[in-house]
Amino acid sequence: MKAAPFLIASGAGLLLALALGVPLRHRAWIERSDGNPVQRVVLESRSLLGLPRSAWGAKVQGAEAWGNTRDGFFLAPNRNLTLKIQAWPSFQQTLSLLSTGGGEASSLPEQGDREAFRKWFVAILEQQLEGPSHAWEPAQRDCAGILRFAFREAWGPHTEAWRNRLGFSAPSIAGEPSLAMAGPWRFAFPTPEGWEPFAKGALLRRLACLPMGREVVEARPGDLVFFARGGAHAQPDHAMAFVRPDTDGQPVLLYHTGPEGSGATRSEGEVRRVRLDELLHHPNPDFRPLPENPAFLGVFRWKVLTESPLSARF
Repeated sequence: MKAAPFLIASGAGLLLALALGVPLRHRAWIERSDGNPVQRVVLESRSLLGLPRSAWGAKVQGAEAWGNTRDGFFLAPNRNLTLKIQAWPSFQQTLSLLSTGGGEASSLPEQGDREAFRKWFVAILEQQLEGPSHAWEPAQRDCAGILRFAFREAWGPHTEAWRNRLGFSAPSIAGEPSLAMAGPWRFAFPTPEGWEPFAKGALLRRLACLPMGREVVEARPGDLVFFARGGAHAQPDHAMAFVRPDTDGQPVLLYHTGPEGSGATRSEGEVRRVRLDELLHHPNPDFRPLPENPAFLGVFRWKVLTESPLSARF
């Protein structure tokens, strides 16, 4: 019988701990803003006594989302969707997600415009093999930075003043892609904060590109590949772009190594080219673009190079 008070006290302590610390009450809503292609699902969770807590086992069903219970779940829908939000122990809520329309951005509807953009993008990438352009900020020189730089500069206009600013010495590449179709893409990329001049590799992949599959033989010059050690849900830690094929027709990729080393031995890295057949036998299997490699996220294409209007693809 002496154990009864102890058991009662233990039970009361457990109930108090549950009331204070366990997230049992939840509600969810969607945050969106004009011109921002990204929407956020916010999940607010509290204990029985009303203290803020992080939900357990929270997930979003019905659309591809990224994020977490603390920061919210981010989505960029290409059509109206119905989402189901779940959390432990039995919370479920349905939300209606409206297509943002991509912030009024358009693709390049004419084949000639798409090819012009693709050729300028590739030419600007290849020019960096001779040495980084002084217009390319040193702080932006990594594998995602070279993609952003070439993407912005591919729009033009490619005047003599532009050539001098970039130090671009190659002969004329192609006509000018239509600036009327550039929209915000000319200066920015979609991010959770809206259209911004800077976007990490993960956001370029998710919001500025479309997946084209995992077969590299389908890639064209100007298409991209992303890698992420840790699989599809990890942050991409490397990106490459296809450029012009070699003299024997073998596909070639170009990339920036990113900063290398540390301390006194740290360097800013460099731009390199690699043949696809060499990359397929890379000494680090994480960087082999093979369908069976979980670190290989696939081939991607800039949305501006797709044949359908972007308003149907966000």
